[in-house]
Amino acid sequence: MATKKKRTKPRTAKAAPSKRAKAGTSKEAAAHKKILYANALIVNGGNKTQAAVTAGYKPGRGAELAGYRLSKDVVVRALLNERLQKDAAISGLTVERTLLELSRMAYSDPRKLKTKDGKWIPLEELDDDTAAALASIDEDQVTKVVKVNGKEKTVAEFIRKVKLWDKNSALEKAMKYHKLYEDTPPPASFGTVIIVQAGALDDKI
Repeated sequence: MATKKKRTKPRTAKAAPSKRAKAGTSKEAAAHKKILYANALIVNGGNKTQAAVTAGYKPGRGAELAGYRLSKDVVVRALLNERLQKDAAISGLTVERTLLELSRMAYSDPRKLKTKDGKWIPLEELDDDTAAALASIDEDQVTKVVKVNGKEKTVAEFIRKVKLWDKNSALEKAMKYHKLYEDTPPPASFGTVIIVQAGALDDKI
């Protein structure tokens, strides 16, 4: 007498429990942090650690490491470049304009402030290169008593101080741009050029 075989259902493998992504570690969250980091880095002037804190990283060593890592990230660098280009376009800040202003300070010539007979050229008549090299103009009025035909007379005079932007500093930046030196920079500047001259009150600039 034949015996009937019992049919057994094949066992199905149990699916492994899915791991839940930790909050803040998804691709979308990571991409958002990069945007926050890039924007914060521009706003705070380049502080990597503080930018990482602004982006959501815990202050301390973690933010410091994250800030350094993100600063090398290709996506972050692309975001920074895009933002800087947009800001430059809005403000009119271009490489050509920047180099032009630098060259005006580096190659400034104080002789262009006066005419050949020694008179000050009015400010509105200065050429663009000379005007751009001016840092400030100060005038102090003074009076003194002089004798004219044996009679005392009070005469008003002025002392004019003209300061030019630091020529040495501008030349140093120009040398860096041209890669004329790498390790040893030129001596530090001691300040701006100052031209002081006394003259009659009616000799206005």
